Amino acid sequence: MNFIICYTCHKKFFNNYRINLFMNLLRGRNLNFLADKILLQIRLQCKSVHTCLFDHLKSQIKIVGPMTVANYMKEALTNPKWGYYMTNDVFGAKGDFTTSPEISQMFGELIGIWFVAQWIQIGKPCGVQLVELGPGRGTLMADILRVMKQFPETLSNFEVNFVEVSEKMISLQKKNLGIPHGKKDFCITPSGTKVSWFTHVQDVPKGLTFYLAHEFFDALPVHLFKKVGGKYHELLVGLNRSENELQLVTAPGPSPVARTFLNSETNADECEVCPEAAVVMSYISENISTYGGCAMIIDYGESDSQRFSLRGYKNHVLVDNIFKNPGSCDITANVDFGFLKRCIRGEVHHYGPITQRSFLLQMGIQQRLKVLLNTATSEQARNLISSLDYLISPEKMGEKFKCFALTNLSSPVPPCFT
Repeated sequence: MNFIICYTCHKKFFNNYRINLFMNLLRGRNLNFLADKILLQIRLQCKSVHTCLFDHLKSQIKIVGPMTVANYMKEALTNPKWGYYMTNDVFGAKGDFTTSPEISQMFGELIGIWFVAQWIQIGKPCGVQLVELGPGRGTLMADILRVMKQFPETLSNFEVNFVEVSEKMISLQKKNLGIPHGKKDFCITPSGTKVSWFTHVQDVPKGLTFYLAHEFFDALPVHLFKKVGGKYHELLVGLNRSENELQLVTAPGPSPVARTFLNSETNADECEVCPEAAVVMSYISENISTYGGCAMIIDYGESDSQRFSLRGYKNHVLVDNIFKNPGSCDITANVDFGFLKRCIRGEVHHYGPITQRSFLLQMGIQQRLKVLLNTATSEQARNLISSLDYLISPEKMGEKFKCFALTNLSSPVPPCFT
């Protein structure tokens, strides 16, 4: 293992193209521990006295040359010292963006009911893992568990596993689930549900699993390609002539990543590809195929995108330049549901994507609103009605967000996807 790490970090091997391909290969073979060790060694080789993420990235670029946009996103979002997700509470009105669970409890409650219905449809099995990827503050899971508490036999047959890289977020998740701070690896909620934390989805024990990925895939790092002379060249992040700003530059030759991941039928001038999404999708679909379960993926996106959608948000406002002040804003890209479908492995059914509006209306969000309004104050009623509009309005979240589901072959069609 030490030989592999040393060789990978050697200057003859040490360039961003090869590193990126090698990291994806390792993670695709569930060798996350080795990939993490190699990335740590690379960071150590680039380490100097830095006061901000820009200095750190500038040092890397001067040593190994321009980096992929995917590697830039990883550093900007999850660098241990300066990463956006690692140092900020980014959700809600005081953060930089608002997610559906932060808007209304109704969203999480209906997701919880969907999972309960799935559990009943497959015969009420015991020992089910409910795995949430990128759980944010834990608000969504708190709403789901509150619903499951109404079905005692359900709650007693589930344990929760979070896939999370940020210590800051883990702290907020424990707070929202009513768990005292302490041991990181696992805790017990006041209602008796075991909750564990893992860095990678591949680290979660295999078995019967219900996966939930709400606004997870949109934050995974993407590669950008543009067609030059009929072939796809990758856009990289380099330094300007004065070496005081980051900018996009075009790789001199065709990209091996493009040949590996792009749809052979695409003819677009611009393309985005997310290899990490391929790794995650392949893994969860194979686990569902082998051990049973399902997955619910909710995110904004489209099928087989043919344009750049990479963008940043700060204080709920679109950022002009995501390469300025790295680590200071959220960076996101539309999810390509067509790409996710092509990455499915094993024997599973896939359903959708359908709009969030269609899903929530079929799940009875209007009926749930009426129940809540019966005991709401005037101010609460206004907030509830406004939140419903935000969740299902075609001009807001209703049409932009999509719901995509996977089930084991032996499972019946899940609710809302008939």
